[in-house]
Amino acid sequence: MKELIIKYLTTLLLICGLFLQSNAQKSASDVWKDYDPRAEDLNIEVIKKWENNYGTIEYVRYSVGKLEGTNRSANPIMAAYFGYPKDAKNVPGIVHIHGGGQKAEKSRVETWMKMGYACISINWGEKPFENGLPNTEWDGLAVGFLGKAEGLGFENKVKPREHTLYKEENPFNSSWVPISISARRAITFLEEREEVDPNRIGVEGHSMGGFATVMTANDDRIKAAAPSVGGSGYLMNDMWGLPKSRRHMREDDGLDLYQKTIASHAYWPLIKTPILFLGATNDFNSPTENIIKSMSLLPEGTENMLVLTPHLNHRFTEETNAARFLWMDAHVKGDFKFPKTSSSELKLKTKKGIPVFTVEVDKSTDLPIEKVEIFYGYSRDPRNRFFHTAVNVTEKKGKYSAECPVFDVDEPLFAFANITYKIERTIPSYPGKEETNFFTISSEYQIAYPEDIKAAKVKATERRHAVIDDFSDDMQDWYTLFRHNYRHWLFGTRKLMDPCFMGPEGGKLQIQLETTEANNKVAIGIETNTWQNYTGRRKENFYAVVNLPEKGLNTITLTAEDFRTNGKKPLKDWDEITELTIFPASNINNSMKVEQKWEGDTPTMKSMKWIGGDYSKWRRIYPHEKRGDASVQKTISFDNEFQDAIDKSVSNEDLDQELK
Repeated sequence: MKELIIKYLTTLLLICGLFLQSNAQKSASDVWKDYDPRAEDLNIEVIKKWENNYGTIEYVRYSVGKLEGTNRSANPIMAAYFGYPKDAKNVPGIVHIHGGGQKAEKSRVETWMKMGYACISINWGEKPFENGLPNTEWDGLAVGFLGKAEGLGFENKVKPREHTLYKEENPFNSSWVPISISARRAITFLEEREEVDPNRIGVEGHSMGGFATVMTANDDRIKAAAPSVGGSGYLMNDMWGLPKSRRHMREDDGLDLYQKTIASHAYWPLIKTPILFLGATNDFNSPTENIIKSMSLLPEGTENMLVLTPHLNHRFTEETNAARFLWMDAHVKGDFKFPKTSSSELKLKTKKGIPVFTVEVDKSTDLPIEKVEIFYGYSRDPRNRFFHTAVNVTEKKGKYSAECPVFDVDEPLFAFANITYKIERTIPSYPGKEETNFFTISSEYQIAYPEDIKAAKVKATERRHAVIDDFSDDMQDWYTLFRHNYRHWLFGTRKLMDPCFMGPEGGKLQIQLETTEANNKVAIGIETNTWQNYTGRRKENFYAVVNLPEKGLNTITLTAEDFRTNGKKPLKDWDEITELTIFPASNINNSMKVEQKWEGDTPTMKSMKWIGGDYSKWRRIYPHEKRGDASVQKTISFDNEFQDAIDKSVSNEDLDQELK
């Protein structure tokens, strides 16, 4: 009887112990409070070593450390590129965390080497990156990108699976925690290298690497962090005015624990190191208002900076991208004085009833100002929002102001300014970016919601325009990719989904562009319902392939029905456009592709406008609104569109490398 009681109590204690272990971590700080990234030996292997013009690069592997749970244990090994400048001694160090679908980047390491840093770029995604050499090994854990058929691969959720550490809901079941552990161990790696100053280490990451950077930024050894387009937080929450726009995770997937221990908004309150967030106004992975909300959670006194790249999705200009490098120069290397965030105001109550945005440019440095641009937009969904460039910007004693006319008082208004500075140093070129002597940062971001707009008696003075763009400001309202490569150039805009420029019923689209060679073939692409899954509509891509007979000015006039999907379905009207692109027809990725390559220089855009059509309906339905057809009012899966966006981003980044 005594033995039976002891056996019962032992079993009960074991069950209670497992329960406490799996339920003890109820906050982001709980996840890391007992973790010591220096506790275990790194067991570093230098597998390959070579010299180049910038210094020395090593292909290394190190131990991530033993991970133990109630379901399994593992001893992962991380592969990485590590590089340092010639004759490096006590130089600053950078941990680089790659993004989704990517791998460790030698070119990124080389860029930091050019700037006088050592850099380690970890290969957490485990994709092959040095043929024939040992790679990252997750030792049976579901973390990287490989082994999905065997139940491996990246796992976002905290619920248990066959290849997770715990049998119960636990933050360590999410791949994000082992990835952050790998980054923290990479910091230890840098600390132990004689080439690196252990007191000057920064962390940066892009996309999924940005998420991991935010999760890692509470490590007090970090002197600065710079995530980009990842780590925004609040992704499982609806965006304002857009029911069902959140990413979906069920309660039985461990949503509550995920929100408290994994979601990025749980980490921003823990960050005390200077942090710069590099964003793109139309990014699919870090919606702008989400990052604004998350950054507001930073502890008082944490130095921070927001940089927004207008019109782009998951990419940046040379000038906005340069801000990240200079942030590290300021806070890690310590040889640059970075400006502070410029204060701003969006004044709604004005004599004319037109809101006025004012930015007071920071004067804490003596850096010369190259330009100040003011942007404003209306769309509820930041992923599709077109930002107008304010005209007639006035300056008085360092304050820049411009009107931001409203189209509809029942819709919100968003505004910010970008300030571009000239610098004496040069940010070096690397794949996808030219060298530059300028950098751009953003002001405080302002939002006015309809109740405030109406309370201030703002007037809807903006109207619909037949002229979409006269290109008098070049491509100011567009984004451009590979602009100077005559075979791969692409122009894109979200201007046609803005209420001011929506196509009239029955109207025709006219585009004029100038070429240096005759008989080229151009593709005009229209994407509809991008990210509109919460309305029950799927994204679709329509194309018109057009011959340009002239060397010089060519005029294209198209009806909606001239645009077709790959399955020959015509575009019924202009109402659901979210994006328009123009590029060589040889680059269409479907059966409409033509074999004829583009000849001559990248074309010059001259005009785009609507011809004819009925403007009597002053307000067409907004893209985010549901249509009257109840048969389509169902929720469409977000996952496929998200994966398409990742694939498109990876494809562009691969092209960056190819064209470098």
